[in-house]
Amino acid sequence: MQNERNPSDPEVVISRTRDIDGRPVFDTHLTPTEDTRTKVIEAKLPAVIPIVFLPGIMGTNLKNKKTGDAVWRPPNMSLNLADILGVVAALATWGTRGPKMRQQILKAEDVTVDDGGSIDVGESGLAKETPRKRGWGSVLRTSYNPVMALLEARTSRIVANRTPQDWWSTEGLRPPGDFGEETGQPPLTEPELMNAARYDFDVWCAGYNWLQSNRKSAEDVRQYIENTVLRHYREQKPPVPADKVILVTHSMGGLVARALTNLVGYEKVLGVVHGVLPATGAPAIYHHMRAGYEGPEQLILGSNAGEVTAVVANSAGALELCPSFDHHDGKPWLFLQDNDGNVGTDEGGFASAYPRAGDPYREIYCNPAWYGLVPDHNSKFLDLTEDASMVPLGPRDRFNELIGKIEDFHREIAGAYCPETYVHYGADGSKSMHSWQHVVWRGNSQPSKTRLDDGNGSYRKTAMGDAPTLTVAPGKGDGTVSAYSAEAPRDAGALAGVKASFRHGSDGSGAANVARKGYDHQGSYNDPRSQWASLFGIIKIAQLANWHPSEPS
Repeated sequence: MQNERNPSDPEVVISRTRDIDGRPVFDTHLTPTEDTRTKVIEAKLPAVIPIVFLPGIMGTNLKNKKTGDAVWRPPNMSLNLADILGVVAALATWGTRGPKMRQQILKAEDVTVDDGGSIDVGESGLAKETPRKRGWGSVLRTSYNPVMALLEARTSRIVANRTPQDWWSTEGLRPPGDFGEETGQPPLTEPELMNAARYDFDVWCAGYNWLQSNRKSAEDVRQYIENTVLRHYREQKPPVPADKVILVTHSMGGLVARALTNLVGYEKVLGVVHGVLPATGAPAIYHHMRAGYEGPEQLILGSNAGEVTAVVANSAGALELCPSFDHHDGKPWLFLQDNDGNVGTDEGGFASAYPRAGDPYREIYCNPAWYGLVPDHNSKFLDLTEDASMVPLGPRDRFNELIGKIEDFHREIAGAYCPETYVHYGADGSKSMHSWQHVVWRGNSQPSKTRLDDGNGSYRKTAMGDAPTLTVAPGKGDGTVSAYSAEAPRDAGALAGVKASFRHGSDGSGAANVARKGYDHQGSYNDPRSQWASLFGIIKIAQLANWHPSEPS
């Protein structure tokens, strides 16, 4: 005989998982007869808000369009044997590829997204086939799969029994100011959590060809969302309501998102969460093109000016990361100083601080002077093909033409954000996070002296005197993007659609910034503050969704 239920016995909510298509599955088990607790299945009407993650530059795996061979798969940095062997193989491969081979392999028109990379389902609760279908294999696993799994896990269990659950009941309701929010946003409320919890949140990933223009990538992402993500729900039997997506971006992915909503004009984006967005570019790209990358990354990304210039000078997407005309309100960021740190003057008596008139395109990028982005002696890296002389325009002319298109992109996107935007970024002043906020050539910079550029940020003169050398200048950032650029959305304000801005690191406020310093640009989404800010933004954006079956018609 069945025992009568004790009214004081708690209810047991049956856990929910997902099948390969993402549909809810409830895992139940028989229990002893003496277990009189009520077993509850919390079913809800199906409706989905897809979350689409956009990675940063070099974070998407690429393959050759014709052969299908992997062209770019940055090594995953973990301690498992497969990843260690992958790092060794990548170092052996890219360490022997000079400027010419890199330029031949990494051509925007020859490559496309490669979604065959390894996947980490982490704490997502998903079968491995599901993230594969959702594009998780198209990106650098160790940088992006963990946060995608975290977003999947936490948004799948927001409320139960009309009560915030687990992380949401403790961390999720804390004041945003604890996490460095700068605009005075109030905490999330339980009604907001309950409203968001009516929907399922499925995390997808949209890798893109980061060598091509961000505008072209935005068009590709539009096609992916329309023909893969939203189509998936339209073709369910019965169809599942999923009208718009939330974008979560990292670094350059934010430029793709801004191009998608403001230039391409795609209207099926409910809102955007930007992480470490180079809103007005990053002087670090200048450093890399003049000196190569720093640390272990240089063996893969380029160890000197030639290896980097051969690829980046032909990549619209990479060049769009250069500081724009409105970077730091148009103030100079490139300085020529003497050994005592005094800014020099040119032959006309003007201070050698650039840009002088908010025009980095002519003053720095197209300028063939020794301090230009591609000085005259590096023009040879612009086109290393055998038939370069057969092209009507010379390499320098073609490069200057490309810079003109970069300027057009910068001016079109200036101050333009999705009407519902949330931002988080790093602002730490420690030496490891200097971010090349200012780029400084220090030493004798008289143009009359003949110099030899070593391609690693130093000149060797054939005459007497100290040659100029690229020098680290103090500044705040995340090691790649300076705070000048990352805080620009905050300064654009609510009228531009920016609803919240989280400043993380030693230069940020709030309890969460006291115990932690800044975070590295590439690994920013592995930091709990970035994760908190992302989840906050997702819940706030979800309040705008209006396609749940329970919505009044």
